[in-house]
Amino acid sequence: MVLAHRSAAGGILFELKSWARFILPSKYFAVFYPSSLSTVERMLNLTECGPKDTLFDLGAGDGRVLIAAAQRGAKAIGYELDAELVATARQAISQHPGAARLCQGDASTADVSSATIIALYLSDQGNTRLMKALQPSLRPGTKVVSNFFPIAGWDQHLLKTCFADPSTGPLHLYQVPKH
Repeated sequence: MVLAHRSAAGGILFELKSWARFILPSKYFAVFYPSSLSTVERMLNLTECGPKDTLFDLGAGDGRVLIAAAQRGAKAIGYELDAELVATARQAISQHPGAARLCQGDASTADVSSATIIALYLSDQGNTRLMKALQPSLRPGTKVVSNFFPIAGWDQHLLKTCFADPSTGPLHLYQVPKH
């Protein structure tokens, strides 16, 4: 998958904007850094993502997790706040008709009750705040995979931490408990 081309100056400005939204009071939970394609594959392998699954990518960024999950036959639904990232993701998704659905909006308001897998790459605080907001709609047994950042308060629900690729950091696999 090829992402929209950015000039060096455009890339720096995009990163500065991303950091400013994260540091200053705002609705953003994280700075955008795309997961490598190998990390996306590791996340999907760890969750055993396949045709029986409905994957929600919360903070979908450029859509790469959605596309990869859909290519495995999963129903893929993403939420992203940033309009520029939504446009980039929709363009990428359009190359794979019917593969995924992307909503521009706040992931903390998503109804994830149909999710069998939730994918995250936010921040420590972002993961914790988001999962607390989603608690009422989380279905027991749903797998939650987080790239790099753990979910505070979920230690008892941790199934596995995978360090298979030290260049990209750990993956944390959790399972939503019975209520």
